[in-house]
Amino acid sequence: MHMTAPLPTTVDPLHALIAGGFVSGTRHPIPLVATRFDVDLHHGLAIVAATRIFRNAEKSSIEATITFPMPVHAVLFNLEARIDGRLLKARAQRKSEARGTYEGAIERGKTAVLHEEVLRGVHMLSVGHVPAGAEIEVSATWTMTVTNLNGRTQLRIPLTVGDIYGRSGLPDSDDFACGGPVQTAELRVQCRDGEVSLLGGRLIDGRAQVPLNAPIDLEVNGWTPGELRARAADGREVVLRVEPASSGDAEINVAVLIDHSGSMGEICSSDNRSMTKHQSVLAGLQTIAARIGHSDVIDLWEFDDAHRQVGSARGRNALQSIIGRLREPAGGTEIGAALAGVTALSQANDVLLVTDGKSHALDVQALARSGRRFSVVLVGEDSLEANVGHLAALTGGEIFVSAGADLAEVLSAALLSLRTRHQPAGPIAGRPQRLSARRAGMTLTAEWQDVESSLEATPESRAVAALAASIALPALNAENAARLAESESLVTHLTSLVLVDEEGAVQEGLPGTRKVALPAPRLMAQESALRVACLSSSQFDLLAERAFSRAAAPKASRPFLPAVAPEPSLADLAILAGRIAWDAAPQRLQMGDLSGLDREVARAIRSAAAMPEVIALARQFGLDPVALVVGLVARSESLISRSAARLAKAILGDIVREGMDHIAQMLGLMRGGPMPHAEAQAP
Repeated sequence: MHMTAPLPTTVDPLHALIAGGFVSGTRHPIPLVATRFDVDLHHGLAIVAATRIFRNAEKSSIEATITFPMPVHAVLFNLEARIDGRLLKARAQRKSEARGTYEGAIERGKTAVLHEEVLRGVHMLSVGHVPAGAEIEVSATWTMTVTNLNGRTQLRIPLTVGDIYGRSGLPDSDDFACGGPVQTAELRVQCRDGEVSLLGGRLIDGRAQVPLNAPIDLEVNGWTPGELRARAADGREVVLRVEPASSGDAEINVAVLIDHSGSMGEICSSDNRSMTKHQSVLAGLQTIAARIGHSDVIDLWEFDDAHRQVGSARGRNALQSIIGRLREPAGGTEIGAALAGVTALSQANDVLLVTDGKSHALDVQALARSGRRFSVVLVGEDSLEANVGHLAALTGGEIFVSAGADLAEVLSAALLSLRTRHQPAGPIAGRPQRLSARRAGMTLTAEWQDVESSLEATPESRAVAALAASIALPALNAENAARLAESESLVTHLTSLVLVDEEGAVQEGLPGTRKVALPAPRLMAQESALRVACLSSSQFDLLAERAFSRAAAPKASRPFLPAVAPEPSLADLAILAGRIAWDAAPQRLQMGDLSGLDREVARAIRSAAAMPEVIALARQFGLDPVALVVGLVARSESLISRSAARLAKAILGDIVREGMDHIAQMLGLMRGGPMPHAEAQAP
């Protein structure tokens, strides 16, 4: 496919102001010019091929990166790139090794593509050294089961996220970038054993144009369970069956934790603009109250910055009486503290979290060690599976996502899943033989047979083998899990997919990095556009002034001035480093060209470069003093920016550490111990 026509774009003005500027007003063209999703549905299995076309409209080589949400249980198993008419296929490597392969290609001037999982439910695609004027098509294929909601079957493809509470712990280079213009994607859907419809839209001959600022929600009717066969990487035949999970009959004893942070006051879905997420939760709770048994126990909690017990109820009448005690949304999203508090104080066997998931404020591993089973219901178009979804996956809970008006059904399906006791799979010492797992109202059963399979490696057979392997991974030790993930070409927390175009021309210098920002969720954009339209000119100017002031201010994570500074210009250097756009033009900085920096930053670097000690070290290694200082400043930022790390390595790679550390300390660039080696990998 070759899609080069310009795509319509719009910008959320208020979000752009808050983010610190209009994305469309930057000096660099957005490299992502077209997107397509091909969805194949068969026997409850969904195979999604996401194709993105990156175009470099600049005069020198660039690196295009994009970080985006993925379903927690999605298994990515294939990565291909079409470069200059040639089709290249990626191979799986251990995560650090794959990053090393990619960075090595960047150093050698070779075009490369890397797909990695930076957090469970958050993926990053990097396309390095896209030549000037070139176009590269990258296709990544993933698979998962559809979701069963009491007989209704759905699939959600998340495309963007709202503002997330807390810090992810990822370097700036890897984290979400938001506030970009809205593009559209081509959607193609094939359903081989049923009928499929696009919620909130219309498929014509299986096709539609969809905006990238809202999830793609599909509903599948009339599909039938059946056996899906494939050849595993070890040559055995694997048989996979996906079918609606059977209902258990155990009594429910669950702590239901309701998110009522500020974001729950937002509109839930563009299909139902009359209800907020919180109102949808209240209506859903009232509906399911009539469906619980007389012996079922619901321990109801709510949280924002703090958490509190609303009440405990046995049976439907008692639950209905305490639902009205839930308060209106306000505050932050301290999910971790709330979950820790509930597990410490509640006697419930299970925990059901109802939230939009937009928080990094939880320690997934610590909560998993509590021994409870955590299930999650995600609410809203801009919900995020990462973190909370990972917690559910680790503890045997299930993840359900509401498309909007179906929240009552989603809550009901989540409670129904708790009537079946979780049976964790025992550790696997050898090769997997037969495994079963529950995911979003479905039961997956995989059986490996010791017969040589003659099945061809079609996209479906590869997807079947990949999904079966994902069931086995949690039961394997780290080494065996990594080997299995490598053999089946999976992207996991242990492995990534990488390819290098060795036949292509060598690109000179370091590529400028262009991170593609996800668009703001459509509901956020619509609401903020309305708010901007209602502002007076003086209010708009004040908002703009505050936003740009925040953008110019140093980040909280940057080093602060010491109490006593030997020279103001040198003391400022560490803070001024945070104002350097390392991604913009690293080639010019490598040559000591400071024309792209603001005057204050350039003046501080030149002042440092004039020091006799700096001049002497630069002369010793044949460097320009300005370039040496740029390298040292870049090294101080190497844990935040990959571009800075690459620049530091390009300039300082052969200089002895002792000399660098001495000069860096003089310049105020070392706080809290020695800086990373220039030879270290980018973060």
